[in-house]
Amino acid sequence: MKWLKEVYDLFVDDPKLAILSLVALLIALIVAHAGAKEAAGLAIFLVVAGSLWYSTR
Repeated sequence: MKWLKEVYDLFVDDPKLAILSLVALLIALIVAHAGAKEAAGLAIFLVVAGSLWYSTR
């Protein structure tokens, strides 16, 4: 598992932000499968923007 953390740290400086962005993708995937693709894009935007705001606050 140590190698996974090293690779993860190469790409992400803020682990909470990375997890929140993965949550955004999961929400968007669920919404897109429900048939609302524009709402899925909006969900990604809102969750990522909110995550960035929370992370810099």
